[in-house]
Amino acid sequence: MKTIDDMALEVAEVTLQLMEDTVDWVITDHPTSGDEWNAIHAAVMQLAINKMYMQTKHDSESII
Repeated sequence: MKTIDDMALEVAEVTLQLMEDTVDWVITDHPTSGDEWNAIHAAVMQLAINKMYMQTKHDSESII
């Protein structure tokens, strides 16, 4: 039987891969390459994760 931590890790791994693919698609037309493109990709990932966290934090507080 999976623990909650195991389930959360599985969701995180799948979500991260989907996010990486989505960010690739979203920034595909950005006129950069190499290190600059990687930096933009990383920044978009971090901002999206932060926004998701803030949304779930807000949602959790409103449920209680």
